[in-house]
Amino acid sequence: MIKHKNQIEILKANMLLIEDRRQKEYEDLKHQFHETSESFRPINILNQTVKDFGKLPDIKTSLFITILSITGGYFSKKILVGKSNSLFKKISGHLLQYTITNFISKKVSTDKEEE
Repeated sequence: MIKHKNQIEILKANMLLIEDRRQKEYEDLKHQFHETSESFRPINILNQTVKDFGKLPDIKTSLFITILSITGGYFSKKILVGKSNSLFKKISGHLLQYTITNFISKKVSTDKEEE
């Protein structure tokens, strides 16, 4: 009978250890869920993207070249064509914008490569 009580005591002790481990794992899981849900908030994703963007100089240069060429093409179209109801002027304005955008992009890219 003593052996039987000893086994029950061992079983209860093991059950308490298992319950403590389960409780700790549950708390860890809740903590990890909270961290994960915070990292998926749009503002945190945006902040991380900006931080990552700042670490890559090639991307900054490429973005600058792209913005510069698109802006140049857009303003050249606005200056030379302006607002027009003519279909021919609209099409020629888009072609002009496309041509100037490509020209500026290639010019800035070749100047960057020469440096």
